[in-house]
Amino acid sequence: MGTKSQLNSAFKNTLIMHCDDKRTLFVLKEEIEKTWDKLKISGFEDQKLLKQLNDDVSQYLDYKNSVN
Repeated sequence: MGTKSQLNSAFKNTLIMHCDDKRTLFVLKEEIEKTWDKLKISGFEDQKLLKQLNDDVSQYLDYKNSVN
């Protein structure tokens, strides 16, 4: 997982998407950020949160690639 700025950069490339797709990606991005913040608090040692972050990012990227 990259930084939030990398995620924000990827999110900015959604300008020509349908509003429902943009909203879905926004919600997925919010979930990634929440998990990232929890991981920071845990010192990046919580394996369950690491798996959740990986799954969240995969879901975001899969959805983003499917609508482009």
